[in-house]
This record gives sequence, structure tokens and C-alpha cells, in this order.
Amino acid sequence: MNATQRALSAEPVVVRKLPPSKALRLTWLLFFGSLVAAGSVYSNMALAPGADRKFVAQVMNSHTVIAYYGGIFAAMFLPSLRKWTSYERLQGVILPFLVMSYIVQLTWELGFVLLNEQIAKAKNESWAYSWWSYLDGGDYRYLNPEPPILTMEMLGITNAVVGVIGLIWLYRSKFLDYRATLVIMGVEAIQIPLTWYYYLSEALGGFSHVNTASFMDFGVTFFLVNSPWLIVPWMVLYWGNQTLKRQFSLAATTRA
Repeated sequence: MNATQRALSAEPVVVRKLPPSKALRLTWLLFFGSLVAAGSVYSNMALAPGADRKFVAQVMNSHTVIAYYGGIFAAMFLPSLRKWTSYERLQGVILPFLVMSYIVQLTWELGFVLLNEQIAKAKNESWAYSWWSYLDGGDYRYLNPEPPILTMEMLGITNAVVGVIGLIWLYRSKFLDYRATLVIMGVEAIQIPLTWYYYLSEALGGFSHVNTASFMDFGVTFFLVNSPWLIVPWMVLYWGNQTLKRQFSLAATTRA
């Protein structure tokens, strides 16, 4: 083994592709897939004659929280992944979060920005129920959104577009291009204050648009549904830092 090979073997490696795991894929399918598949079921239940819309919304939002956390953090708790390194497990958390986050922002949030007036008039329409489940469940700022809310959502959507570009760039470079990593880190650095604005703007207003007497409305719909964006972006920044170290180290070793 020559000096370059010894150096390569001693350096932390860039994880270009997570080790294959059928259990992880099935877990992602169970959590994320069940939420997507259940959307029409919840809509039909809520719009049925005599249905308790608020209860259905609470069930759907609870399902959303379970799906988010179960799918995002699956790589951390699956026993079959115990041989993975801590960095591989971390990357197994970051990647599904990024994909999930960008999908939510480019579907639910984009649809809200473009169609919020139509959504407000479509309380009993099945196509609008994914938004009305949030209104029925808690945050009434989204019924007649004011410019700050729309601005926040538009910034989030723009951020997601940049994030998608960064993620595709990272994959195409086989996780070797540090610029793609920096783009993803930058996107999450912007996401952090946007999320804090969402929470603090309502808190400073005395929670006037949220039913604080209801744990389901306040605790689940308002707080927990959005909480992954409060937590995981910090993990993305840590992962990005670790990834940059690996990318720079590999580049330096290759040049040597």
C-alpha cells in the first residue's frame, strides 16, 4: 500500500450512496406512503354528511406528525442498521428530510400561495381538503392570509427550488462537489429563521389564531406538524459540515 492509499484509507469517506437496506425503504414507504395514500380517505371522511370535520383533521394531522418523524428518523432507530456508521445514519436522516421538505414546499405551500382565495371558498371541496385539514385543525392565519404569511411561504418555496437544484447537483457529482453541499446548507440556514418567524409571529400576537385550550389544535397542528423544520435544519448544517470535511480531505488527498 503506497502513501496515497494509506492516506485514503485513514480519511473519513464521502458516503456517495447509502448501504442497501430493504428495511429502511419499507419504513419510508410505510410512513410517507401511508400519509399520501390516506389523503383521499381523510377527505371523504371529512366531507361525508354529518362528519366531525375537526376530529378528522386532528386524526390526519396526528398521522402527519407520526409519518414525518417516523420517516425522517427511521435510519436512527432501525436495528438492522446498527452496522452503519454514525455518519451514514445521519445522512439517512438528512436525505429523506430534504426530499420530504421540498415536496411539501413545492406542492402544499405553492398550491396555497397560488390558490389561497379559491381554497378559502372551497371548504366542502375534496380538492381543497389537504389545506382545510390544517384550517380545521388549528392555524386560522391561513384562511385569509395577510402579506407576511404569504411572503414567508413564497420565500420558503423559492428556497425549496434552490434546494432541489443543490440536491440534484450533489447526486450528479456523486456527493463530491462541495459547492452543492454549501447550497443545501445555505437553504437550511434560511429555513431556520423562516420557521422561527412562523412560530414567533403567532406567539407575539398572543396565539390569537390558534386554540390554545386544545392540545390537538395547539400542540399537534400548530406546533408538532411544523416542528421538523424547527429541528432537522440544524442537523443538516452539522451533516454539511461533516460532509465538507470529507470532500475537502478527499480532494486534497487526490491532488497529492
